[in-house]
Amino acid sequence: MKRTLAALVIAVVASIGVLGCGSGTPGGPGATAKDNSTHIGPADRTFTLSVPTIQNRMKQGEAHQYTIGIHRGNNFDQDVSIKVEGLPQGVSMEPASPVIKHSDTEVKILLKAAEDAAVGESTIKVIGHPTTGADATNQFTLHIDKK
Repeated sequence: MKRTLAALVIAVVASIGVLGCGSGTPGGPGATAKDNSTHIGPADRTFTLSVPTIQNRMKQGEAHQYTIGIHRGNNFDQDVSIKVEGLPQGVSMEPASPVIKHSDTEVKILLKAAEDAAVGESTIKVIGHPTTGADATNQFTLHIDKK
């Protein structure tokens, strides 16, 4: 019974990991390799980005910190610059040009909504640009509510 339960827990955790890492597109020098289909997680010389998945709601005039994570495949140790597209009008990001250093696993960004920021739902595209190779992308939804 304990073995069955342990196997079930491992299977659930593994499937969550695969599903969580499966969104977005990989980047890096190995991203264009054709043999990425058999890999679980990032393939050799690639990376993927993780984006906020919960509590992506803020009111006009508020600021919230968010984490952009990186999942590195084997032999990928480059710095990755982060660019964000699709911020609603009146929402700014600090730092303006974040970088995930080769020794880091994430970078924190601060999104600030002005008092008159556009209300509604926006799809935010996160682009990771490595030193060499293809860009990785992922996206999340940000809701701005009236103050």
